[in-house]
Amino acid sequence: MKNKNRYFLSEFIGSCFLVMIIVGSGLMAENLTNDTAVMLIANTIATGAGLFVLITVFADVSGAHFNPFVSIAMTITGKLKKRLLPFYISAQILGCLLGVALANFFFEHQIFELSTKSRDGIYIFVSEIIATLGLIIIIFGSMKSGKITVAASVGLYITAGYWFTSSTSFANPAVAIARTFTESFTGISYLNTPFYIAAELIGMLIAIYLVKKIFLNK
Repeated sequence: MKNKNRYFLSEFIGSCFLVMIIVGSGLMAENLTNDTAVMLIANTIATGAGLFVLITVFADVSGAHFNPFVSIAMTITGKLKKRLLPFYISAQILGCLLGVALANFFFEHQIFELSTKSRDGIYIFVSEIIATLGLIIIIFGSMKSGKITVAASVGLYITAGYWFTSSTSFANPAVAIARTFTESFTGISYLNTPFYIAAELIGMLIAIYLVKKIFLNK
């Protein structure tokens, strides 16, 4: 039970700070400029830097997943015990929801507010499949090189993903759920959230197949 509590707190705090960084930096950018490109640059730098730090800090405790589909992929491939999966997923979702609430509060928004930002279309759906697929492949491909390599790889990949995907590379269902509750540059309409999660699920399943073929097939 002691270890479960540590894992829960690690994933909860890490997920909370991840969404605070994503949403908070977006809200700060909106306060400073009306230029969408500048907003995206600010959001990108904060997210990539935040991921590097959070993964480095929490990797030795829980693995620093901060993402239900990463935890599920780890479980399917035998790198996370099945009995721990509910602790991870609940911590990640609750942490992300607290993160968006705090970020909204910091910038004088309602603690929870439904986003009206539309992110729809088949091109965005396919983009989010690729974003998630790439994230999981990169995590598994860099794991043997140590936590700093994983942290740098994930941070840099998501930084790039903001720019090369039309979905801006959420690649995380807990983050997608949380971002439904901010009426800001970083938000997503609740009408689009299920499609993002479905795309991420497909991306995860394809990634697991490829990971087994490339990295785990001995």
